[in-house]
Amino acid sequence: MSRMNPMIAIASLTLAAACHAEPPLAVGVGQSSEPDTRKAGAAAALAAKTALGATPAKVVVVFAARRQLDTNLVAGVASHFDKTIITGCEGYSPLTPASNFADQGHGIKNGIAVMALGGEATIRVVSAEVGNVKGNRKQAFLDNGRALGAALKASLSTAPQSRMIITFGNQHVGDNQGFVDGLCEAAGTSAIVVGAAAGGPESREIVRGEVVRGHNVAILLAGDFKVGTGLAGGKQDLVGVTRTALTKALETAGGTPVIGLVFDCGGRRGELIKQGILAAEHQAIQKLMDKVPFFGFYGGGEIGTAAAGEAPKGVGFSVAAAVISVR
Repeated sequence: MSRMNPMIAIASLTLAAACHAEPPLAVGVGQSSEPDTRKAGAAAALAAKTALGATPAKVVVVFAARRQLDTNLVAGVASHFDKTIITGCEGYSPLTPASNFADQGHGIKNGIAVMALGGEATIRVVSAEVGNVKGNRKQAFLDNGRALGAALKASLSTAPQSRMIITFGNQHVGDNQGFVDGLCEAAGTSAIVVGAAAGGPESREIVRGEVVRGHNVAILLAGDFKVGTGLAGGKQDLVGVTRTALTKALETAGGTPVIGLVFDCGGRRGELIKQGILAAEHQAIQKLMDKVPFFGFYGGGEIGTAAAGEAPKGVGFSVAAAVISVR
């Protein structure tokens, strides 16, 4: 794979139904490998905003290399978007149409990705701190999930039929099942849930434009679209596992895809590097998405829903995927 231009912009797809003043969901994605975090944030945000077009952003999600998630990064993104709608987290590497930063190895140094969402969809962002748990971890993460679920419940009860929750933050494998159990206990099981862990209690997240540690974030998307989902794991044929999860999500979404969400495992990334197939995984995702934008990151534990109607699971060494399509 050739080395990327640090300021590369990524195309996005915005689809509108004929009867809507705005599209059901508008998406803009951008990324940068610029070492200066402020410049990287500004470049990725500008690309996302340009791709979003005239539709105002309702939420801006940032996934970043661990060393680059700081206040300068937020300032760069905020040069193009309202700071209070910016959320996100750190991870091993972002994952976008342009690259999975295979040329930088396991835990990358320079990599920022920004996704801006707008349109007629209902979009609500909530967060809650879980911190550095000293006692009963299962109870702490169950309670944290319940807090987020309770905050979303009212919106879910009045939302259109199609809905999903994107979640990320302090929900490492081993803790993520308790977290998602609490989330669904409080919010109900009507929404497909997908996401990944930034890491443990020292991981950094962005909440309403402020850099924090040890928080979990949940983003509700609901509107006139359909959500497809896939979840796959296993230590054999790692690229095949990715294809399985994403293919299932595409097939169950149907319609015309608007955005793909792919949450991969940092441990899998390390193994993909050992086998020399990390770039091949990215190529497989590109081929399946066929010019439709996708967005995600390699984290420390995945949350996914294997099929509509099934309870979401907190897992590890897996790929959790979701695809949003218009009808």
